[in-house]
Amino acid sequence: MSRFLLRLFFPLFLSFLSIHTCMSDTTITYDNLVYGKTNEATTSYLIKPTEKTITSAKIREMALGCNVTSIRSSAFRLCESLKEVTFPSELTTIGSMVFQGCIRLRSIDLPKKVEKIDSYAFGGCFNLSAINFPLSLKQIGDHAFANCRTMQTVTIPDSVYAIGQYAFYRCLGLTSLRIKGNVISFGNNAFEECYNLETVTMAPVVSTIGDYAFNGCVKIDSLDLPTNLKTIGKYAFSECSGLRHLKFGYSLGIMGAHAFEKCTSLTSVVMPPYMYDLGKYAFAGCTSLDTVVFPKSSVNVSISAHAFEGCTNLRSVTLHDNNFCIYEYAFKGCVSLPKVTIPASVKQGIGASAFEGCTALDSVTCLIEEPYAFGKDAFKNISPKCVLTVPYGKRAAYIAAGWTTDVFKGGIVELPAPEGIQAVRVNKADKGTYYDLEGREVLQPEKGRIYIHKGRKVLVK
Repeated sequence: MSRFLLRLFFPLFLSFLSIHTCMSDTTITYDNLVYGKTNEATTSYLIKPTEKTITSAKIREMALGCNVTSIRSSAFRLCESLKEVTFPSELTTIGSMVFQGCIRLRSIDLPKKVEKIDSYAFGGCFNLSAINFPLSLKQIGDHAFANCRTMQTVTIPDSVYAIGQYAFYRCLGLTSLRIKGNVISFGNNAFEECYNLETVTMAPVVSTIGDYAFNGCVKIDSLDLPTNLKTIGKYAFSECSGLRHLKFGYSLGIMGAHAFEKCTSLTSVVMPPYMYDLGKYAFAGCTSLDTVVFPKSSVNVSISAHAFEGCTNLRSVTLHDNNFCIYEYAFKGCVSLPKVTIPASVKQGIGASAFEGCTALDSVTCLIEEPYAFGKDAFKNISPKCVLTVPYGKRAAYIAAGWTTDVFKGGIVELPAPEGIQAVRVNKADKGTYYDLEGREVLQPEKGRIYIHKGRKVLVK
């Protein structure tokens, strides 16, 4: 009877034992590490250690008859005693939060096939000072290395095309960053508050720098931005107080609000020639900024609100005929600015308080042909000796539009008549003998315009 029962129940016992050990062939434990595999999968993955107190982890090459290719999310999260990890050669993915908070982990040697480091994977590994990025790597997720405070150098390989938000946020020990190859963009806050970051080299193909990307990186001294860069996000380099040298590439079109605000060591800026969107406060509070140049270009760009407000050392501003508007507070408080020339292209307005408080401003040359009323307090508290110079024959029109000696107390004068142009008064008997500069006959010449009359260029008064 006992033998019969043994033959009957022993296979069931073995089946139960197999289920208990391998959980229906879905999990198995080796060396205090739990591995898993779905019924359909041809690969296996690491799930977790059996205990959080683990100090060393050697991940097997194979488990459940398959290559171990990934580490599941949160596998070693908060294993605060973990000091070293050995990875399998076929590993391709490190899941989210896998090593988050492993504060004793000091170095990581990733295998050659890793393609993705997911979000928060190494976040808060305070003592992680060294990591190699294999040439297979394609993505670095959000917060992947945030608060890795002892990491000193980072080189992103050619294979990577995306760096996530906050990827290296507050890596306080980081001093050198090199982004190679094919990284097209990196996310918002990617390197924010890396206070000791000194050297940044970016690949030419980078087209987007996200919002707050380098905000507060106070030791960056020089930036040669990529030639393909098209967009700089808001606050991207705000409060980079050590930045002295800045060079833009030709492709830049959008500079976000506050992009370089409070870069207090920056001394000169030559704007990119094809920029069409300059954000508010872009260079506000750059107290060492001495020279600003907007180059000649076929692309129109306005001087945005507060763009250079509080640039107390600004002494030279060069504008060109592609600047069509000067918005409110654009140059407010630029107390060292002695003169400015407003090009004829500024037809859409000079905003309120645009030059308010420019106490050294004693010369304003305005080339606008059809003057309009400027915004409230646009020239309030400028130098009491300020002289306004306007186009030839336009003094009366400027005064009528509100550009008076109450504002420009040094007087209002006209530019000389253009060389080779004679000022004439229209004679009724001469009607029909005037031509515009394209050779078309003009029956009623308008005052202040230039025409061809009797073989000469004339300015009608």
